[in-house]
Amino acid sequence: MTIEISISPYIESLNPVEEYLKTNKDKSLSLRKIYKELNIKRRKAIWLIKKSNKIKNVNPLSVGSRKHFLHVYKFVE
Repeated sequence: MTIEISISPYIESLNPVEEYLKTNKDKSLSLRKIYKELNIKRRKAIWLIKKSNKIKNVNPLSVGSRKHFLHVYKFVE
């Protein structure tokens, strides 16, 4: 008896964070705003942001902060 397994090519599912930032293209949004609007956990939102090549971290000076790092992101094509 042999069992054949057909392996379909991996189809990457849509990244909900990427889609949300794409709809708000001109805005710089904080991590808190992103995960609360999408109703997902904070760690999952961070993981999805790190996985995407189209989401970039915003320079803190551009949003009025002198901190070294902020969780503020923007969609970049």
